[in-house]
Amino acid sequence: MSLPVQLTQASPAPQSPPPGNPASPEMQALLNQLKDIHEPAAIGWWPLAPGWWILAGVVIALLFAAGWLALRLREKKRRNLYRAEGMRLLRSVALDEPRAVEEINTLLKRVAVVTFGRDTCAPLTGQRWIQFLESSIEQPMPQAAQRTLLECLYGASASSRTDLEALRDFAIRWVREHQLPQAEAMQPTSPSLAEGQHV
Repeated sequence: MSLPVQLTQASPAPQSPPPGNPASPEMQALLNQLKDIHEPAAIGWWPLAPGWWILAGVVIALLFAAGWLALRLREKKRRNLYRAEGMRLLRSVALDEPRAVEEINTLLKRVAVVTFGRDTCAPLTGQRWIQFLESSIEQPMPQAAQRTLLECLYGASASSRTDLEALRDFAIRWVREHQLPQAEAMQPTSPSLAEGQHV
C-alpha cells in the first residue's frame, strides 16, 4: 500500500534584482534619455473661435440697430409733440362757453401755422379755410362742423352742443391725422404750438 503523495504546487517567488547589482552602462544611458510625461498646455481664451466672432458681430449689429431705432422713435415723438399738445388743448375747450368756436378755430390755426407756415394758412378764412383743412386730411369736414365754423365764428348766432362737438371732434382728428408737407416732414426741427400763438 502506498501512501498518497500530496503534491503542492508552489507559486514562483517574485524576482527582484539582487541588491547592489547596478544596471549596465548602456541601460543607464537609455534611462537618462527618458523625459517626464508633459501634459498639453491649457487652452487659452485668445484667439477666439470663429463662433465667438460671429456672436460678437451679431450682438454689435443688434446694439447698433436698437440705438438707431431708439433715435428714430425719439425723433418721431419729438416731431409729433405739437400734435399731442394741440389735441390736449382742444379736449380742454369748454363747449358751453360763448367763445368755444373761436377757441377751437384759433387752436386749429396755431397747429396749421406751425405745420404749414404762417404765409400759407394765417390769411385763410371761411370756405377757403375749410378747403385747406380738408385738403390735408383724408376725411371731409362734417356738415355740422362746417355750419358752426361758417355761421357762428364771427356771427352772433349760437351753435348747438352737438354741432360744437362735431367741430371739436373734427379738429382733434385733423390735428392727429393731418399730413405734413414733404419739405416739413424731412426737417429735423420740432415745431411748437407757441410759434403759432399769434395768428
